[in-house]
Amino acid sequence: MRRGAILGGAGAIAFGVLTVVGTLGGSPGGSYDEPTVVEYVKTSHFPIVVITGYLAIVGVAGLVFLLAYLRELISAEPERKLPASIFWGIGLASAASFAVSWGLVTGIAVAAAEGGSAASVAHPVTYVLSDASLNVLFGSGGILLGFALIALFSSSGGWMPGWLRWATLIAGVLAIGAPFFFPAFAIPLWGIVIGVWLIAAGPTPIPARGR
Repeated sequence: MRRGAILGGAGAIAFGVLTVVGTLGGSPGGSYDEPTVVEYVKTSHFPIVVITGYLAIVGVAGLVFLLAYLRELISAEPERKLPASIFWGIGLASAASFAVSWGLVTGIAVAAAEGGSAASVAHPVTYVLSDASLNVLFGSGGILLGFALIALFSSSGGWMPGWLRWATLIAGVLAIGAPFFFPAFAIPLWGIVIGVWLIAAGPTPIPARGR
């Protein structure tokens, strides 16, 4: 039980921190900005994009560790087997969306670096590709994780403290609005908070709850 909490907590922190690191690659998004696009496809900028993007994918693996551990906690109560499966399914779909998005974002820089002038496209096209890839991250990934967190809130009574349950609900609602970019800050923040809680305190062991 304790080992699982530490593993899930470490995965949550890795997801939170490395998701922020992934954004440091400077993928063009939001309002169109010509200098940002130019900088993004520079050969000298290629290593930063790849390193930050691949680290973000490692963070997605951390999210899967967290989801797996939380699923075990939810399903420990026989009547919560179905909610546990719903949480796991939506959460895993979210993780897959995150991974695909980071792969697409880094792929733009890889194509520019490996293809050279023969693979160059107009900067507005690069922007559209990047912004569409980020929409997979904040859109599919963020929205699905938001629904997963709401499902977690509704099925975590008894082993998650009240303050964290409500923080999870708030983070879930904000995550659904992640395509608007600003609410997306709740996603990595929630990962770090629940990760620290799992490592520092963690849930009450199931035997202690009379099982």
